[in-house]
Amino acid sequence: MTYQFVVTAAAQASVKQFLFRHLPAFSRFALRQAAADGACRVDGEAVPASYRLKAGQVVEFSLDPEPQRTILAEDLPLEILYEDDSLIALNKQPGMLVHPTSRERHGTVANALLGHWRGENRRPTFPHRLDRDTSGVLLVAKDPAAATSLALQFENREVSKEYLALLEGQVTEPREIDAPIGRVGGENPPWQVRPEGRPSLSRLRPVEVRATTTLAALEPVTGRTNQLRIHCESIGHPIVGDRLYGGPAAPRLCLHASRIQFRHPASGAEMTIVSPAMHFKIQ
Repeated sequence: MTYQFVVTAAAQASVKQFLFRHLPAFSRFALRQAAADGACRVDGEAVPASYRLKAGQVVEFSLDPEPQRTILAEDLPLEILYEDDSLIALNKQPGMLVHPTSRERHGTVANALLGHWRGENRRPTFPHRLDRDTSGVLLVAKDPAAATSLALQFENREVSKEYLALLEGQVTEPREIDAPIGRVGGENPPWQVRPEGRPSLSRLRPVEVRATTTLAALEPVTGRTNQLRIHCESIGHPIVGDRLYGGPAAPRLCLHASRIQFRHPASGAEMTIVSPAMHFKIQ
């Protein structure tokens, strides 16, 4: 199968990184191998995986479907908010990994979905992720076309997301947090506000100001690793339960993906999926 994309200004990157973002239905190993074998053409010319793309260029990538990787189907509870032939939206519980790792092969959302689709030729693809300790709305594509459509929407910032978070201290006014985020090897946590980091923007709106905490609505305009957690810590109001970024102790990370708005990958219709706030156990 051949996939074709037009590079936007927001999507400029190396061929390798571009493919990782735009073809999430394939493993990174398969994409790297195919690119090394000359499967990628830019404006009709074969290019290496390190080639840096520019806005307006046309990327063509040929790749056969991968065999199903071994993820065991498991009968685990799932809270389904929406499902059709293209996608499924879940209310992910805190403490649950989205996908197996080399250390943890069981008990993940992917295991649970294969159990839910037992007997069907389905393979879950995640166009976005939630941290293990974050709860709320998680979109999952059910076929490669849906996965590519949703990945492009995320890449082009066409998806609107809102989170609820319980913050330490009182925040009485809405604010924008414009602080670049970068990774520093050898430091813990590795992802932090760094002058040389990538531009990162979050919006914060207080919902309920309490004696020692604030329930806030958060919008990640960009999508960096741990962005909301880092930005809240950077303004002196870490998320309650966030041990990595200095939040006060709590039984869980008080961060919940409460709403997501996107275009349906098949019909193009505007969709909004909401996870009721009652599922966020605020301490």
